Amino acid sequence: MQEESTILTGSNAPQATIQMTPAPSATQAIAPTQCPICGQMNPPGEMYCIECGFLLTSEIPAEAPTAEGVFPKLRDASGREFLLKAGENLIGRDPSSDVLLNDGTVSRRHARIVIEGNTAYLEDLGSTNGTRLNGQSVSPGQRVPLPQQAELQLGSVTLTLELPEGFETPVVAEEVAPPLAYLVNPQDPSQRYPLYARPLKIGRRTDNDIVIPDPYVSGSHATIEIVGNEVRITDLGSTNGTFIGEVRLTPNLPAPVEPGAILTLGKSQFVVEWASAPTEEPTPSDTSHSSDSPDVQGNPDVEVQSGE
Repeated sequence: MQEESTILTGSNAPQATIQMTPAPSATQAIAPTQCPICGQMNPPGEMYCIECGFLLTSEIPAEAPTAEGVFPKLRDASGREFLLKAGENLIGRDPSSDVLLNDGTVSRRHARIVIEGNTAYLEDLGSTNGTRLNGQSVSPGQRVPLPQQAELQLGSVTLTLELPEGFETPVVAEEVAPPLAYLVNPQDPSQRYPLYARPLKIGRRTDNDIVIPDPYVSGSHATIEIVGNEVRITDLGSTNGTFIGEVRLTPNLPAPVEPGAILTLGKSQFVVEWASAPTEEPTPSDTSHSSDSPDVQGNPDVEVQSGE
């Protein structure tokens, strides 16, 4: 708003009006920043979007999806989402990463996901603790096609891939990521179903991952998954229930399956057979040399054995 100031130059002189603009305030508020990728409003001072991790000071890639579009994404255990753009998406601790993971077991340049057409590919970049797809190690430099709901483990961080409708699910991905265990019917060896580190639906209908031809099994009966070294099964409110031994499970409450336990669904019984021994826990990606090393001492971000 402008102020007016009147100056008198003499008794007979006309009045002159001079408009003066007030000086700008010395204190200016820093406004929140809206992410151009996902539309999230970020608090003042944030460098990265708190929702999708996009570097707010960088230019928007020409291929970047809009907030209204349908796009591939990664989701971590806390529910945080990382949107993936067409082309290369770098994953790691490096601040320039498209998927920034601030975890000591993740290398600076750990892996990358490449989106080409309607197919997604994963490649390990020689990380210290390695990359696993559905529980199976991915060799450095090997380009692996990714299926829908693929579980990626980078160090101790687990991410789940979500692909839009229309993306291909390459059959070769199952060959790269063999089963971690099997659900086996001891009375009928032909009923041997592979288990992976992702939820698998069990039921009588053909749209389930594991189809059991038992009239006492509900159309959508239960889900089963491998979490770390543990098998978990969840009854989905089936008519005849799901049992571990003699105990009927509470619907919609995951229950661990102890080694050698008998699972009963309808009138069919199963046991879990592991494909191999459980893997070891990952070690921190950042290790230290002796105290006389100037490059490591006092700098926790130096990665010693990255293989990069």
